[in-house]
Amino acid sequence: MWCGRSVGQAILVCTLFAFSNAETGNKSSTWKAAGCGDDIIRGVNLGGWLLLEPWITPVYFEEVNIGDLQDKIVDEWTYAEFLDIDTYLERMINHWSTFVTREDLEKLAEAGISHVRVPVGYWYWDVDEGEPFPAPNMDETDEFSPLFYLKRALVWMDELGLQASMDMHSGPGSQNGYDNSGKRGEVHWVDDTYPENRYNIDRSVRIVDQMTQTMREWVDSGVIKIETLYGIGILNEPHICGYESGNKYKDVCLQDFYPKAYDAVRKYFNAEETNVVMDIASLGFGDYVGLFEEPTYSGVVLDAHSYQCFGGANHWAEEADGWDKHMAESCRLGSDISGSPLDVFTGEFSLAVTDCQEYLQGGFVTPYDPVDSSDEACSYYNGDLMNYDESHKEFLQKYFLAQLDSFEAGERGVGWYMWTMKVEGSAGPEWDFLYLWENGIIPKDLCSREHICN
Repeated sequence: MWCGRSVGQAILVCTLFAFSNAETGNKSSTWKAAGCGDDIIRGVNLGGWLLLEPWITPVYFEEVNIGDLQDKIVDEWTYAEFLDIDTYLERMINHWSTFVTREDLEKLAEAGISHVRVPVGYWYWDVDEGEPFPAPNMDETDEFSPLFYLKRALVWMDELGLQASMDMHSGPGSQNGYDNSGKRGEVHWVDDTYPENRYNIDRSVRIVDQMTQTMREWVDSGVIKIETLYGIGILNEPHICGYESGNKYKDVCLQDFYPKAYDAVRKYFNAEETNVVMDIASLGFGDYVGLFEEPTYSGVVLDAHSYQCFGGANHWAEEADGWDKHMAESCRLGSDISGSPLDVFTGEFSLAVTDCQEYLQGGFVTPYDPVDSSDEACSYYNGDLMNYDESHKEFLQKYFLAQLDSFEAGERGVGWYMWTMKVEGSAGPEWDFLYLWENGIIPKDLCSREHICN
């Protein structure tokens, strides 16, 4: 399809063609949504699949951190940098083709899951000189292209009635310095050279445009139905706009990048077709008052992540009444969400109460020494779920339900996505939705669950 591969007037024609389809609705009369039929998002993330994180796939990283490479391959950037291109592609293709299966998605639909958040790396659409990634392979029919596996998964979701929220999980230069940005270390998505240097911000807008254009092409060509695409997440966890800079760069997100990325999505999809998802950027809901309001903006949803295993909440695991504190906090979260001026989904949460999961905080380093948790806490919480005592299992069951009560509450809480669908070899059970579901921690039917919070 030529659309988007030409320049000048052809791009204008392509855009007009996209909106002519939008005006006719491009709706399917046969598509049936998965889930509970109540418009609440009940979702999971495909974490660690199209963007590597060592704690999700620990063995996958340990296998290459040998000899002179020990502790050097710590994220996807270094995976591409230190392995020769043939080895990198061979390993990635095997991972892309096996880590997410149709059977996995069928189980999600059976459980009552309605939505799937799909984190992706920017380098699938754009690679600069000096970056270690292979040049983008835009041929989605080629099994050597990551887009082949993305498209395959979206087709499966389409067939099963699952809705996908695409998520640009990485920003060039790194938007938070975490391995989940693709490159661990210094943050240069924006830095003290801004506003004179805004290269990575503008590049991010272009990449959001490219990703959205791919989705438009797949909808228009009938690969997936428009109903399958819930939203486009423009950038995951740009914490440099929030706590990492002491809010110094808050307006880089709120007044600069977010409006431009919104416009990039709206070139291809109107608000009736799909949502624009904006990460809260570790800011408060109050920071969004008066922003992204109708009629200038529409179809905007905030993505707020909620973890009780980092920072102050982590230490509750060391206290006798720690579980009670986690339950109280889980129920309290709904009041925060109710104060949002915009609709909110909780795009990430888990059942973890410590950072004991190997390589979770601080990244891949051997031996792994959790930043916030004691050896005593890790000996208790980092074990085999099947060997947990009944009171521990009961806590996990109620902890999950209490968080859901908050995430689904009020006019603004539109639902949740658990992080994540699976962890390699069930190495981190508190993070592994399918493992928890198969072993009775998560209800077999999310549509008829118990409620915990008043």
